[in-house]
Amino acid sequence: MVDEVLKPYQGIKVLDLSQGIAGPSAAGILARQGAEVLKIEPFAGDWSRLMGGGNDGMTPMSVSPNLGKKSVCIDATTGDGAALIRRMIRESDVVLESFRPGVMSKFGLDYESVVADNQRIVYLSVSGFGQDGPSRNLPGADSVVQAMSGMMVMNRDAEGNPRRVGMLVVDAAAGVYAAQCIGAALFARERSGRGRYIDLTLLSVAAALQSVPVIDDFVHAGVAKPPVTVPSGTFRTRDGLVNLTALRDKMFFALARVIGHAEWERQPDYATNQLRLSRAAEINEKIQAALLGNDTQFWVERFQQEDVLCAPVLDYAAFRAHPQVLHQETFHQVVQPGMGSIPVPALPGIDAVDPDCAAPFLGEHTEDVLRSLGLQAEEIALLEEKRIVYVRRGPKR
Repeated sequence: MVDEVLKPYQGIKVLDLSQGIAGPSAAGILARQGAEVLKIEPFAGDWSRLMGGGNDGMTPMSVSPNLGKKSVCIDATTGDGAALIRRMIRESDVVLESFRPGVMSKFGLDYESVVADNQRIVYLSVSGFGQDGPSRNLPGADSVVQAMSGMMVMNRDAEGNPRRVGMLVVDAAAGVYAAQCIGAALFARERSGRGRYIDLTLLSVAAALQSVPVIDDFVHAGVAKPPVTVPSGTFRTRDGLVNLTALRDKMFFALARVIGHAEWERQPDYATNQLRLSRAAEINEKIQAALLGNDTQFWVERFQQEDVLCAPVLDYAAFRAHPQVLHQETFHQVVQPGMGSIPVPALPGIDAVDPDCAAPFLGEHTEDVLRSLGLQAEEIALLEEKRIVYVRRGPKR
């Protein structure tokens, strides 16, 4: 088990009403640091349970952000269902939701409605564009925000064509920012005794995540933007790819010696990075020609001996098998029902993965949680009959 010292949110109760990646991954970070997280899902389940294959609602997209949570299935569109959730909120420290503006207020579950019952609640809404403004009602998702935030242009290919980052990077970053905001709000609550409302948008996350390229674009508006350093990029070897970066002059000349161009250190046009920027195409072409003469491992070993920043370009399987990854136990095997044993990355800063952190089936914990609220078996059965709650009766994790 994870050392109790590394569970700072022990005793914190979180109600996760969000779906997808952004909100759930924030709640997942809290869960893996000790919080009790109840994931409230509709009868259809979190939409991530339907994405990317998988069985019985267990997909890579649904498992990763929901490790260590309890799933409670309630139809919040009914008065009785909303009343149950509001009852849970009274006993919670944190609420997360990810619906469009106005949806939660229809059910009486918005911040203004619930704060009267619990002034200590930390309530986070994550949406595409926020609770007000001209775009508040537009559908917002990772793909939309990547397109409109400049991220696709920043990630353009060699021909200049904009392209998406291949993962839900804005959603994932939103989860980290959201978890940080919640942690800060809980810390502030210890001083003030009051919670707060947090309005977090994918739009603001995309801006914050791209702070450096956004400022760089502003500074170089209207002029050709030079590369930061030369070389800085990916090159082909005889059997694969290697990424190379020379941050300082010393590193560039070390690289030159490795590839058989020691004379570059005496060449006036290559003396400084500023001079090399104007010769970037020429230098990169010569580096590429040299690297094709041997295998990736050969070059990586020699560059590393000279303290040149480099790495082989690996796929996920090779990454998991890397000696340093194995040494640091970056991945731990977790038995996930519906998937078997899966590699789960340790949360950065925590040394291990709790072996009991598997993601839940839809409605797996509905009955247990309702009983903890004081409901009797007959009451739960009646709620089931009215389709206000769903209780999973099949195999559990």
